[in-house]
Amino acid sequence: MHIKYLEEQAQRAYRKDNINFYKADFERPTTKESLRDKAMSDKDFLRLRESFEGSRSFAKDAIEITYRSGLRVNEVAHLKREDIDLQKKTIYVSREGAKNGRARVVPIQDKDLKYYKELLDRSPQNGYLTNITGDSINKAIRRAMNATRDDRGVSLGDKYKQTEHAIRKLYATNRMREERGIEPLKDRKEEMKCWDKVSKELGHGEGRINLYRVYCKG
Repeated sequence: MHIKYLEEQAQRAYRKDNINFYKADFERPTTKESLRDKAMSDKDFLRLRESFEGSRSFAKDAIEITYRSGLRVNEVAHLKREDIDLQKKTIYVSREGAKNGRARVVPIQDKDLKYYKELLDRSPQNGYLTNITGDSINKAIRRAMNATRDDRGVSLGDKYKQTEHAIRKLYATNRMREERGIEPLKDRKEEMKCWDKVSKELGHGEGRINLYRVYCKG
């Protein structure tokens, strides 16, 4: 992990993406980032969504908010009604729930305004949207994942070991397509400008080339 950190810092300092501290004949170690390296497909997300039909669990909304805005589940658990501003089309993610303790503002896409309006209509009139903890929400999502199978009969729980990151990676993939089109831009600087925007929405800083490879691979 320390080597990966040094590699990333060197890339940021010298504005190059070809600095690699790993030798080709050595296998890269398994890290938390490598476990995230699998985006949930749109088809599988629809299956997961369908598994929550009729459910009153807040996990049903948690996966929707993560899918539509890229928030972590714990950030969703700490959302308050006033954090969602339909007029400004923004969601305020407070320091309280943020993984790195840094508040940020995430845009609401026009196509998602209807969902967030409906969410507010059925939410408490003030305060937190839920009193369920992030851990409890994650457990409910994992149960649904384990009970849901893809078109080959494989459990989504087995297919995606890191559920939250799989959905966040799907969000990143879709947002990058919205920002620059389906294919990566040939102009590396312009591609990274798009990534910096999406990276900040995910709660990361700018210039995170290693995370670009994790979230935008393929």
